[in-house]
Amino acid sequence: MSRLFLSIRLFALFVIAGSITVAAEPNAAEPNVVRVTDYLPDGYVVDGSVSYQAELQQAIDEASRQGGQIVFPPMTYLISDEAGLNIHSDMTFELHGAKFVFPADCDNDGQLFRGENVQDVRFSGGEVVGRNDVWPAGVNIRGIYLTGNCQRIHIEEMYLHDLTSNGVGVFGKSDDEPARDVRVLDTIIDNCCNVYGDYMAPEGELRGPEKGSVREDQGSVAFYYVESFQVRGCRFDRARSDGTHFYHCRAGQISGNEINRSKMGGFFLEGCRHVTASDNIIRLNGSRGCTIERGCENCTLIGNVVEESGREGLWIPDSRFCVVSNNIFRRNGRKPNDPDGRRAPWNANITIDESSSDPSDTIAGHCVFSGNLLETSESQIAAMRINLTNKSLAIVIKDNVLSGERANILVEGEGEVILRDNLPPQQPLIIPAAE
Repeated sequence: MSRLFLSIRLFALFVIAGSITVAAEPNAAEPNVVRVTDYLPDGYVVDGSVSYQAELQQAIDEASRQGGQIVFPPMTYLISDEAGLNIHSDMTFELHGAKFVFPADCDNDGQLFRGENVQDVRFSGGEVVGRNDVWPAGVNIRGIYLTGNCQRIHIEEMYLHDLTSNGVGVFGKSDDEPARDVRVLDTIIDNCCNVYGDYMAPEGELRGPEKGSVREDQGSVAFYYVESFQVRGCRFDRARSDGTHFYHCRAGQISGNEINRSKMGGFFLEGCRHVTASDNIIRLNGSRGCTIERGCENCTLIGNVVEESGREGLWIPDSRFCVVSNNIFRRNGRKPNDPDGRRAPWNANITIDESSSDPSDTIAGHCVFSGNLLETSESQIAAMRINLTNKSLAIVIKDNVLSGERANILVEGEGEVILRDNLPPQQPLIIPAAE
């Protein structure tokens, strides 16, 4: 091999190696990364026995000025002040391996992360640990609490448990000023929310929310006035009130979640429009498995499994233009719901009616219930109960399969109900009113 050829070959290798080296160098234009441990004092401990909350806030404020990513390296962080950590817009929180703990002596409302009117914020990973076993009643502490004109919020792969309010709460201002573009993905929220007593509890026991909490403290995840959102791939378990609460929300997708063992309801839409719920497993909730109420319009419940709820699998009063299709409702209505004992059992797998209190003043109807499987037990009054007024719009019930001890459709009231091709073939089951 000639010296000239070797020289050319070595030169080529040098050029290639140089190119690779240059390409591997950090790009100076990339956002800066702030590590919170760089702000901690020398000799800091990692077991959560000492609080460095002031230093953590300093790191967050500095990351906000740099406009970059903030990293909480794996360790336990003690949050000694319930006011939590104030966040800013245009930030990414890398929390994998980080554990945030509150002390046992909290006596004020609070949260871990608090943001108002924030935009372009992302949380990824991390564990938030509460102490609802020892905190006093009425102390309401959330995991993430965002209010106002929040936009483009992304929360993923978090684990929040044992809090006394929402794991994640996002609260826009109003129907006209909603929060927008919110995503909660692959997140576990377990044993959170305020305590809420069953509204049919025996005399002397707690009915409704515990003293010191409000309805916004209900729900492992609570969205109020949120537009364009997704809640996907999450597990909401053992909520001490409702598993979820979506209030006056628009254009949302709730899919592929598990909503189990809530003290009260599991899936809860109130005054929502254009919201779809699909492929969720909703089991063993203490009150209704699903509620779609008070002026909901253009909402769908498709392909879900709803079983062994304390009361109805689905209660859908005061709603219109909704579709309930291809779901499995199995042996819901385990609890009695008739305090004077005139009609027992009372609950159905599905109840469609108009409630006595509807601030939206919605005329119910023009809803379709099709292709559902409804397995009943003796604890239910019927597979479906429909009780509408002469003002209600027509309801279509078709192609459903009813089985079990109460495989009937009970039609009360004066509204128009169209029954078609259900199995077994259905004539309305009319039960006289109690004397």
